[in-house]
Amino acid sequence: MPSLRELEGGNRVLYSSSFSKTVAPGLRVGYLIVPPALAAELEPLVASTYITPALLAQATVHEFFRRGLFERNLERVCGLLRERRDAMLEALERELAGRARWNRPEGGYFLWLDLAEGVDASELLGPASEAGVTFVPGADFGGPPNSLRLAFSFVSPAEIDEGVTRLARLVSSVPVAVELG
Repeated sequence: MPSLRELEGGNRVLYSSSFSKTVAPGLRVGYLIVPPALAAELEPLVASTYITPALLAQATVHEFFRRGLFERNLERVCGLLRERRDAMLEALERELAGRARWNRPEGGYFLWLDLAEGVDASELLGPASEAGVTFVPGADFGGPPNSLRLAFSFVSPAEIDEGVTRLARLVSSVPVAVELG
């Protein structure tokens, strides 16, 4: 599949990203990939916006790449995320099959879950917090009220398993008798 830049011709597409997820969590170093024609225009804006860049963090990222550590680290991060995603999928299948629907993400840090119609995920926030379960209602992202986003990136498979078990108990306590097909 061609990139947006290739589709557009490369003259107006900018890529913006950071190293916080691929090198180290919380690392506040980002980057822009811009067409050469726009680089000169953006340089003064960037200089005035970031008067004191994080030089130590930038040097750390530079050294990380210079030593050839990025690819190996990326493979490790992807492996950990895959393991955690799979743990969440297995727990959801065991605990919520027939009572919820979810996607199987091919990448990323989150999974989208749809509960039965009539369930308002935001009403589960308080009880979930008391049970030690954290999620973000899907409505916060423009989704329907019965949806929620679950993170799997920074918790262990055992914590995921326990969290999904607790979430399933909460879902079971909601008085909705609709089964999802």
